[in-house]
Amino acid sequence: MKRLKRRDARLFWGLFLVFWVLEIAAWALRLAGESLPGLLNAASWITALAFLPLLGAAILWRCRLRCPNCRSRDRTSSARLNPRKTDTCKGCGQPILFDDQTET
Repeated sequence: MKRLKRRDARLFWGLFLVFWVLEIAAWALRLAGESLPGLLNAASWITALAFLPLLGAAILWRCRLRCPNCRSRDRTSSARLNPRKTDTCKGCGQPILFDDQTET
């Protein structure tokens, strides 16, 4: 049975977390920028750059975290970090396993 790589799921969640950290930083700079206009310019740049990790996470999710059995784009993807839980594909019904999991 084919398996997904756990590092792809970790990278997906890492990129997703970087997106939210940058968005929160831009929000904080916007609040502080009411008194300093230079911070508003920095906040707008951070907001624009924050979408690059989100785009990377979306590409990783669509290309590397699909069902390893049927590989259809219409099927459920998996990005679980817990090795004790498994998902099943809604299309083929097979379990979506990572390289550090055993079949039960």
